[in-house]
Amino acid sequence: MDIYAESEYPTLNNISVIHQQQLIQFSKPGYWGNGTQRLEIAKFARDSGIEAGVLEKPKNYEMADPKNIAPIIKHLVKTVAVEPQIIDEKFFRKIIDGGVSEEEYTEIIGIVSKTTNIDVFARAIGVPLPLFPKPQSGSPSNTRPPEATKEDAWVSTIPIGPSGKEIGAELYKGRPLPYILRALSLVPDECRSNMVLESCQYSELGSVLDFSYKHYDCLSRPQVEIIAGRVSALNECFY
Repeated sequence: MDIYAESEYPTLNNISVIHQQQLIQFSKPGYWGNGTQRLEIAKFARDSGIEAGVLEKPKNYEMADPKNIAPIIKHLVKTVAVEPQIIDEKFFRKIIDGGVSEEEYTEIIGIVSKTTNIDVFARAIGVPLPLFPKPQSGSPSNTRPPEATKEDAWVSTIPIGPSGKEIGAELYKGRPLPYILRALSLVPDECRSNMVLESCQYSELGSVLDFSYKHYDCLSRPQVEIIAGRVSALNECFY
C-alpha cells in the first residue's frame, strides 16, 4: 500500500513503506506504553501541530482529548511537537520531577518526533495526513537495557564500544555514532526506527562521513547538506 499514492510528486517507494511501518509500530506495545497510549501520544502530537497552525486541519477531522496519558505527558508531547527549540535541561528536569521516568521520556520523544516527521512530509508533498491504525493488544515490556548508563546526555544511553556489549554492537554496528543518533538508545526499538528514518530520508548511516556518497541522483551531497543546514537553522535545531 502506497500511502503517498495521491501525491503529484514522485516519492521513493521505500519511504512510503517505511512510514507505514512506523505508523503500525505506534499501535504496538512498547517498552513503557501500551498500544493505546502510544497512539494517543501520536494523535495528540498531530492535534497539537494542527492547533498551532503547523499542519493544515484535514476535512472532517476530529480533535481528541487523550484519556490515557497524564497532563505532564501532554505538556511534553505538545512542546516537542510544536516548540522543540525551547527544550533545555531545565525543561527536561521539570518533566522528570513531574513523575515521568527517563525511559518514558525517551519513548515519547521517539513517538512524537516520528509522527512530526511523517506529518510534515505528507504536508510537503500535498497529500492527506496518513491514518493511524487501531491499537494492538499487549502490555509494555518495562525492560531497561542493563547496559544503559549516564554519559554526557540528559538521559541514559547505551555506550559505544565494549561497554555497550551485544545491544550496542547490534545497534551501532561498530560505527562511531554521536549522541544525536544515540539519544533514543535507552529504548532500543525507538533508536532502531529512528535510524531507519535517517537512512531512507537522509543518508545511509555508514555513509555519513563519505562526502562522495549520493543518496539521491538528483541532489549532490553538498546540496543535501545545504538544505539540511538551512532547515535546521529555521527550526532552531539544538544540534
